[in-house]
Amino acid sequence: TNRVFDLTFFTRAIDNTGLPHVFEHSALDGSAKYPSKALFFNLSAQTYNTYMNAYTANTHTGYPVASLSEEQLLRYADFYTDSVFHPMLLEDKSIFDEEAWRYSMTDADAELTLSGTIYSEMLGSYSILSAGMYNFNGLLMPGESSGLVSGGLPSAIPELTWEHVQDFHARYYHPSNSLSVLYGRIEHAEDFLALLDGYFSEYEKETFVFTESAYTPLTESVSQRFEYAMESGSDTRNGSVVFYGTVLENPSQDVVDKLDLLTTLLAADNSVMTQNLKNVLPSASFGAFIDLRPENRLQVVFYASGINEEDAEIFRSTVDASLNEIAENGFDPDTVDAIIAAIRLDLLLATESSNIGVNVIDDIAYYWAATGDEWGYIHTIDTQDMYRPWTEDGSF
Repeated sequence: TNRVFDLTFFTRAIDNTGLPHVFEHSALDGSAKYPSKALFFNLSAQTYNTYMNAYTANTHTGYPVASLSEEQLLRYADFYTDSVFHPMLLEDKSIFDEEAWRYSMTDADAELTLSGTIYSEMLGSYSILSAGMYNFNGLLMPGESSGLVSGGLPSAIPELTWEHVQDFHARYYHPSNSLSVLYGRIEHAEDFLALLDGYFSEYEKETFVFTESAYTPLTESVSQRFEYAMESGSDTRNGSVVFYGTVLENPSQDVVDKLDLLTTLLAADNSVMTQNLKNVLPSASFGAFIDLRPENRLQVVFYASGINEEDAEIFRSTVDASLNEIAENGFDPDTVDAIIAAIRLDLLLATESSNIGVNVIDDIAYYWAATGDEWGYIHTIDTQDMYRPWTEDGSF
């Protein structure tokens, strides 16, 4: 009954200025039909919604809104749709100045300072873990957009111009480059389809193909050290993060499915890999996952946080040794059963979330943006039943 409407667009960073993020923030600052910069905040605080937001990810930008009232949701959907296709931002530069960056002075004698919603937000949200991930992506996939900060690097945001944002909208914000999703007990889906048709019919259908023309696949292993600024006097012991991984070109769906489940097993607290890592690096935290990238590429990633820089080789060699141990001996069936039970419980508890639709749509959008398959997330749920069969037949 908590119904959700979402529009997602395939977008990607072309530099570190935060271009996708700036547009996302600015889009809901008024539109041709709703010409009010304050409307989003008034709607958020004063109407019958349960969720109103927008977000920028590495491959896509999403605009989800939720309500227990289908009638209200339809009105929100109109506001959101008009905002992304006809934003006031395209005609009003003051919106860009407010959201992206601007110079400001407290008085005539004060120094010139930088401010802006995105600029200020990113000053506080760029952590050593996220910095490590972006650096790792740039090293693992040279020239590929995953190494760029879609939210924006504070040092690069002032390079962004209003004209860049206008060009970005013209390039990416087209119905043919979007995914529309409705979730929940929708009694009159035809009303939402009519609303979307009213906007989409302004456009001619197009085929969007975005290629990472600057991407150059690695031909050998590489490693690199990056520095991260800390406050003077900070204790940097166990203050480093390490990423270690590989990229697969054009993996089959079967390989993707098995690596998805395998990395989940490896990252579990009671897995052989996690236990081996805890024995040699007791103060650290660990993780393993896959990341789907457009153009059918797959990253397999292992990471550790809370370690010392010189422990990087210990981490890498322990990961390698653990993988060899598992390849030789397989997984302990009791351990796998425990992990399966925990995963199944998480899936069941997902339905208890007050914003299950928002969460599910976020996952749907991720798989769609990475693979072009709007049912990719549903497929991953179906493969959860394969932990035990793939353990028993040696697939892992």
